[in-house]
Amino acid sequence: MKSEDVQKRKFPWKLIVGIILSVWLLRSFCAESFRIPANQMENTLLEGDHLWVWKSCYGMRMPQTPFSLPFYHDTIPGLKIRSYFSLGIPEIYLFRKFPDRNDIVVFNIPSLERDIPVDRKKITVARCVGFPGDTVSLQRGILRINGDIVAQPLRAIDAYFCADSVKSVIDSLFLKLNINPVSTKIGKKSLYFLSRYDYFRVKSLLASPDLLQGVNLDRNNFQIVLPSFGEATSVNAGNASFIAQLMSIYEGREVQVRDGRIYEGETEIVSYRFSQPYYWVLADNREMGTDSRSFGALPHSHLVGKGSCVWFSFDSGKPFYKGFRLDRVFKFL
Repeated sequence: MKSEDVQKRKFPWKLIVGIILSVWLLRSFCAESFRIPANQMENTLLEGDHLWVWKSCYGMRMPQTPFSLPFYHDTIPGLKIRSYFSLGIPEIYLFRKFPDRNDIVVFNIPSLERDIPVDRKKITVARCVGFPGDTVSLQRGILRINGDIVAQPLRAIDAYFCADSVKSVIDSLFLKLNINPVSTKIGKKSLYFLSRYDYFRVKSLLASPDLLQGVNLDRNNFQIVLPSFGEATSVNAGNASFIAQLMSIYEGREVQVRDGRIYEGETEIVSYRFSQPYYWVLADNREMGTDSRSFGALPHSHLVGKGSCVWFSFDSGKPFYKGFRLDRVFKFL
């Protein structure tokens, strides 16, 4: 009887290990929750939304840092110590699948810090608008893909300014319509960041639409041709710098641009077949979001997964008992 009692009291190591392994596999390859950063997808997603992300939608990314402390993505707060162990595991993406156009994608932000593994780089979210071979342009707030105008989200954030002489009028309309825009002062003008929906609400009540004007920021004026995938991309004077940048940062090639041509050592590269697809992503907050206007084309290796639904949402700017946004729970995107 005593031996039986001892056997019954044995610590369930196999069960504990099985649970830990199951959770690790689930988080690594299937799905995980991420908290939406501020000012990225307003007002499609709100700061404080917790987004359920399906990691298997675009393939299976093998973890580069399988050993890490739970609940800490890159560092331990306060200690500035890395929360993971880097074993030098290379980037491997199996069963790769393209996103759909306008998918809300979660990804690791590309950076030049090569000592940080891809799966430990900062994470954010944006909308995938451009695919390999596409020509993407944004001019005066109008987005075009291959020359066709693309309707932008109604609640995408844009910049607008007004003169100080009419600021009180504009502010009174904001108060009347219960609009609380982010604003800043530039010289004798006030700059407001508004959704197009709110802008048209205010504009309809103005004596003159010119009192509140759109701003054409430099980062919103560009045209880029994404490299093709599965076939060689020709190098020319117009794309040499862009192609060389992708080759150097993501393809591991030591190249230089001279006189509009790409050289590896003394060998000129006239065309290049990329090892992975590259995309163009834009945040719905077109003025303050971190997206391809900041870091360029997004490589497939940096994709974490597809945003599926908001499973929890909390407004940290309100008291605890009022902060829960129950209307956003299980809101599918």
